[in-house]
Amino acid sequence: MSFFDTKQIKYKFSGDPNVSVNAFCPLHSPKDYSITWVRKIADVPVEKLNRRSGMLLVAELGEEIETLNCSVIYADNAHRSFFRVLERFFSESDPEQKREGIESSAVVETANLGEHVYIGHHSYIGRDVKTGDYVRILNNVTIQGSVTIGDYTVIESGSTIGACGYGHYNDENGDPVCVPHLGGVVIGSHVKIGANNAVSRGCLSDTVIEDYVKTDNLCHIAHNDVIKRGAMLTANTVLSGSTTIGKRVWTAPGSLLNNSITVGDDAFLGLGAAVTKDVPEGKVVVGVPAKVLRERFPEKKE
Repeated sequence: MSFFDTKQIKYKFSGDPNVSVNAFCPLHSPKDYSITWVRKIADVPVEKLNRRSGMLLVAELGEEIETLNCSVIYADNAHRSFFRVLERFFSESDPEQKREGIESSAVVETANLGEHVYIGHHSYIGRDVKTGDYVRILNNVTIQGSVTIGDYTVIESGSTIGACGYGHYNDENGDPVCVPHLGGVVIGSHVKIGANNAVSRGCLSDTVIEDYVKTDNLCHIAHNDVIKRGAMLTANTVLSGSTTIGKRVWTAPGSLLNNSITVGDDAFLGLGAAVTKDVPEGKVVVGVPAKVLRERFPEKKE
């Protein structure tokens, strides 16, 4: 329990004070001498857990299960508390927690790497790239042009950062010609760019991804987009150019946004939402084309 004390996490413990775990598991597949967690007490498979030895459950503080035989840590924000335990005691199982250094097959042209940076196999880092400290760039990543990356940011395998965006003008014959993209990409700290993402550099201004933004695999971020702090883009989100995503916005899988759209802070885009106009702050929008369904956090309005 010293870990919870050190982190100043409010908790209550019930069970064997000498319980010892050496693994973790999902709630629906409990294993002996493992730790798991539950969001809602009603979802606890009591009989399954009671058949196991040495189980440790992290549950929400203020709730209790009298019929459960295993040890329980009732912690403030069980979700957060459980994964902080995994980060502290099981991080060696995480492939993103690489040692620092540059793999021999990587091509690194920049001299502006921060401290304790890791660059994976077959990645290319251009001469105008700058990184902060503790950045993790995994395998087969391409970063080109003027790109700045903040501290503790992770870029997953297969992503391309800084490629030319999709902008054209028609020449005298009516044929499309690519416009020059003279901007760059600015990525903040504690950002996670998922696998096989495409982040285009800006045309006349930078493409900006602020601190703590998280993108899932297979996301597209176009030129001049601005994604504000703490936004979450799930798989197959597609942002067209010059789009602004507000703070703490959530885009569900398959969200599509037209160019020059502004999504207000704390908005939520539903599955496959096709957003063709601005989304007000705090709204849930769904459908094709997307329409406002309700407030995301009605209690705040009250």
